[in-house]
Amino acid sequence: MKGNWLLQRGIAQFIILNLLIAIAYAYGVRISHEFATLPGTVASVWFPSGMTLALVYLLGDRVILGIICGSTYALTLGLSNSIPSLSVFNLVLILMACACGNVLQPMIATYLIKRFARHKDIFSHVNTVVLYILAAVFAPTVSASFGITSLWVTGVIPWTSYVLSWMTWWLGSALPHLIFTPTLLLWQNFADTYKNKNIQDKYWEIGLGLSIFLGVSWIAFVSGYPLAYLFLPILIWTVFRYGSFFASLLVSIVSLIAILATAKNHGLYIPNEPNASLLLLQSFMAVLALTSLILSAVIDEKNAAQISLKQAMENLELQVIERTTELQHSESLLKQANLELEKLVNIDGLTQVGNRRCFDDRLKMEWGRLSRNAQPIALILFDIDYFKLYNDLYGHQMGDDCLTAIAQRVKQVISRPADLVARYGGEEFVIILPNTDIQGALIVAEQIRIAITNLGIVHQSSSISDIVTISLGVASLLPNSMQEPATLIKQADTALYRAKQQGRNQSVVFSDT
Repeated sequence: MKGNWLLQRGIAQFIILNLLIAIAYAYGVRISHEFATLPGTVASVWFPSGMTLALVYLLGDRVILGIICGSTYALTLGLSNSIPSLSVFNLVLILMACACGNVLQPMIATYLIKRFARHKDIFSHVNTVVLYILAAVFAPTVSASFGITSLWVTGVIPWTSYVLSWMTWWLGSALPHLIFTPTLLLWQNFADTYKNKNIQDKYWEIGLGLSIFLGVSWIAFVSGYPLAYLFLPILIWTVFRYGSFFASLLVSIVSLIAILATAKNHGLYIPNEPNASLLLLQSFMAVLALTSLILSAVIDEKNAAQISLKQAMENLELQVIERTTELQHSESLLKQANLELEKLVNIDGLTQVGNRRCFDDRLKMEWGRLSRNAQPIALILFDIDYFKLYNDLYGHQMGDDCLTAIAQRVKQVISRPADLVARYGGEEFVIILPNTDIQGALIVAEQIRIAITNLGIVHQSSSISDIVTISLGVASLLPNSMQEPATLIKQADTALYRAKQQGRNQSVVFSDT
């Protein structure tokens, strides 16, 4: 049931659409006959041509029946009063030829435009506008050939008038394509144009332009003064300010005024020779229409290029921002990676305190700094008592845990940022104390020794205690350029050796004696 209802609805819409098209076509034919200048009702401006091209372009072949019916009905009325009267055969022949021509004309133009146009919006690009103009001018040659040939064959027009009649038919059909069809096709863009151009805020400007337009129309087409060229600046102003739709609408209105004024024997285009009058009128409308179409396309292309350039610049700016953000993020990651790398390079993997390389670099740096400032530097070198026996009894894993615990405890004891604890090698550790004399270094050494003892790490193999103890050698120097940092290391090592000789688990200060 639903499918039948949809089918019936579609048929009804099709019938109504074609009925309306037939009525509009017949009415357009009637208006066109008011401007017929040659025998056989050959009109100087065939208004239905502008309508049929727009309908076929927008709606396709659904409108063909309406065009045929409207053409047949209107031409039957127009030819029924011809002198001499036509036979039924001749009348049918003319009607069939004209109907075929009136259908083929918009179909050919539509095919050419849609087949070869590079852009969907045909009036916004110069190349597609040129294609439209060529199609709009070429397609009427088909209807003119069908129509004029049928009129000549049936005797409505003599052979001597064939060429003139053909030219008039062709121009009469081509001009509406250039004048009225663009307005109909561009109507769908009216809402966007109205919104984007802010026309609602320019009523005063529109009023001024309309007043000038009406004034020029009166001067040119009523008073007959040769000032029609003044329409060009008005047209250019309209294109720049309001776009292609309003420019096309202006051309349509000017053309209608010119046609109406000429039909009433007013204006510029009413010389003694009717054919010359027709040619001048058609030339004026053609020039105005072509100027409007091409200039509008140029302006639209320029605006599109500007918008595209702006978007490209915005995208480029956005990409620069994104790349900058990514670069900053990469730099941050790189810095973090460098810190991690530096940590891996300078930190002992087991005890997580400074390694030998870190110690050597720091001692060299502090030695140079303190020698310039004439400040002392102290060094504490300590060793775990009987650590080999500890490893043999408890295993290397327990030995590693013991080293780590001692290193971290020493790290807690030295609190100044400039101080450094590092693993010197095996079970030996070294501590750098900048700006520290021998008395201060000894105090720190004793604090470290007591802190390790307080850990209470069991050491049953030790000969001096049942817990882990350490022996410390302490040295301090006032560095200068004449000495090397190795001097301080040697002194601390000598003090450590003496601490071991004197029974271990004690701090010994270096002395020359």
